Amino acid sequence: MASHHAGDHVEVAEEEVRAGQTGTGVRYVLLAGVILVVIGFAFAAGVLLG
Repeated sequence: MASHHAGDHVEVAEEEVRAGQTGTGVRYVLLAGVILVVIGFAFAAGVLLG
């Protein structure tokens, strides 16, 4: 990561700062949430239409 000193602080390009990786735990939580929403919609459709 390229950075440079500017006075009494260090500056880093915005693209490099925002290039971090999301942890796998966050991905699993999002996946579980999406699966639960799909199951909820299927259950609601079954109750309302069946």
